[in-house]
Amino acid sequence: MLALSTGCSDGQPLSEKYPTQWKACNALFGAKNVESMRAILDSDDLRFSNSPISVDQLKKSLTQEAIDPYDKLRGFKEYEICGISGNGRFTAMATWAANSLKSVQANAERWQRATADVYVADPSGVGGDVDLVFRCAIKGASGQEQVLLEARVSAPDPPRVSKAFHRQLAVKLARTLRDELACTNEPNIPDDLDVDG
Repeated sequence: MLALSTGCSDGQPLSEKYPTQWKACNALFGAKNVESMRAILDSDDLRFSNSPISVDQLKKSLTQEAIDPYDKLRGFKEYEICGISGNGRFTAMATWAANSLKSVQANAERWQRATADVYVADPSGVGGDVDLVFRCAIKGASGQEQVLLEARVSAPDPPRVSKAFHRQLAVKLARTLRDELACTNEPNIPDDLDVDG
């Protein structure tokens, strides 16, 4: 674990220099996955590049957006929830999706159905990112405008980050978001998002 906490050129451990981002990334992806990504991106100027947001803040914000009346002019806020920069860049975001479930279901060129609740975007249409949406009904949000939560993970291209590891990170993020938000419909997030075939 000591190797994971180093990485800043000033000698200060990442966990001390970026405590909120450190905790959030580990909570969302698991310490082992974050350690693997840190090792891939290792450089003298390794840093967290996203603004500090805790998992609790993210949960409260997404829940409030689901409960509040939808503002068509403002839309939904996109949260960059984990960003690590060094010898390459890793980013992850979460937001209520801009597209409705009906729109996603109708756009078979972009979205592929993984389970009854999960759709995965064709990576070639989103810059190689793993982008997925899943149904997440929020307790107390009877007039919930959007039930699709979007999770998107961007990582360096293969061979530095394998397609399997990239998808594994997206699955872990989606499952963590599902559990943290306590989606009342209990969406089934599959172990693998095999979007290549």
